[in-house]
Amino acid sequence: AGKAHEVKGYTVATRVFGRKANFDQATDPIVSIQANKLRRALERYYLVAGKQDQIRIDLPIGSYVPTFQIQPLGEPEPAAPRVEDLAGGWPSVLVKPFKNLTGDAEQDFFVEGISTELAIELARYQDIVVLIRQTKDKKKDHRKPVARFQVKGSVRQDRNFIKVAVQLIDTKTHRQSWGDFYQIDQDAAQLIAFQEHVSQLISSIIAGEHGIISKTLSIESRHKPPTNLKTYEAILRYYQFDLLHTPETFSRAWEALQHAAAVEPECGQVWSMLGRLYWVNYSLELFDLETSMKKALALAERGVQLEPANQRTRTAFALALFFNNELPAALAELERALALNPNSLFFMDNIGYLFTLLGEWERGAALIRKAIKLNPYYRHFVHYGLWLDWFRQEEYERAYLETLNLRRQGIFWEPLCQAATFGLLGRLTEGKQAAEELLKLKPEFPTRGLVLIGHYIKFEDIVERVITGLQNVGLDLA
Repeated sequence: AGKAHEVKGYTVATRVFGRKANFDQATDPIVSIQANKLRRALERYYLVAGKQDQIRIDLPIGSYVPTFQIQPLGEPEPAAPRVEDLAGGWPSVLVKPFKNLTGDAEQDFFVEGISTELAIELARYQDIVVLIRQTKDKKKDHRKPVARFQVKGSVRQDRNFIKVAVQLIDTKTHRQSWGDFYQIDQDAAQLIAFQEHVSQLISSIIAGEHGIISKTLSIESRHKPPTNLKTYEAILRYYQFDLLHTPETFSRAWEALQHAAAVEPECGQVWSMLGRLYWVNYSLELFDLETSMKKALALAERGVQLEPANQRTRTAFALALFFNNELPAALAELERALALNPNSLFFMDNIGYLFTLLGEWERGAALIRKAIKLNPYYRHFVHYGLWLDWFRQEEYERAYLETLNLRRQGIFWEPLCQAATFGLLGRLTEGKQAAEELLKLKPEFPTRGLVLIGHYIKFEDIVERVITGLQNVGLDLA
């Protein structure tokens, strides 16, 4: 009707979503969020149900004005779109129906349940585009694969066990990126629980922050300049920093996430990752940069506003509140994060860790131990939470044994925990060696130690015992 110029963010906000005349898109991103959802819904519709529609409607990025095009009908089906077109730069996984190789048609329900449960668990990660190929689709498809990764599986059985084999295939290299076997005895009462556990474990291995997909794509994007990175590739830069904590990885993550926030401002995970960069530097004082907790909190809160149903953004906001000493609010936010998916192996360890820091000792330690038992890819920093719990109980020998599991290279907390624990065990020679290592990593610790300890330990009696342990091995704090 010649009115395309009227379709702007402000107009949509006030006429469609009922916002008031003082609407400010910088503080209320409702329009960009809904527009992004609409774009993805349209893309998926025309890939499936809308393949033969005569009219195709699109919503170009950077505009709220739709475009209309006539699609040719009756012609051969076009080649499948490239993964980048389908997923917008986010990793994509096609879960194929698992094969029933048991010879027993009655096992079809179990076999189909495994692949369905796996697709659901993968979709919970929210930065993975999950596709499903229906069992009834027997037709051979020789076109280029739609998804970058494919999950294949099969189920066999013998007299005593049911055995599930799973493979992750990288369609770009045509190689198997990962594979494993899982088995259970033929007890029908346990089959559903087995489906759930295996699906959660496989999803964590495949789609976790340091899982197979992120490692594969991180290597591919390692040499790209920040301005050429897609949003997911920018998030991978944060994962790399989280592993190494070097000035180079921090700088690379910082530049990449800043660019991603400008290009895709409706992505809550980007803002959460930026918040994490701020508070990691604030709480550990790694680099001489202005990274205030006020800014970290604002970034993390924006991530939650954009993606309130995302466990990652919720947990990130809870941590920001914790470091800002808003402990009741942090606990409430953590409860919301846990409620989104109480059995998530991806977040169980992290949530349990934060519960211990907040003083929910039994609950936090139980979640951490459950995650360690069930997930081989759990985050090793959660042993700090278990160390703190044993230290609180004055079980210093057990606290020391917990420090042996700490594997955060270059972080001063490992020798700090060992020095304080050795000091209270009376193992002074070993304690002094740990104190020397602490000072190598953090030379300014004698003057900054009380502040740094206070960032992570919020209970005065525990802080006092840590200080006593350090004093016993010759490390006095100003």
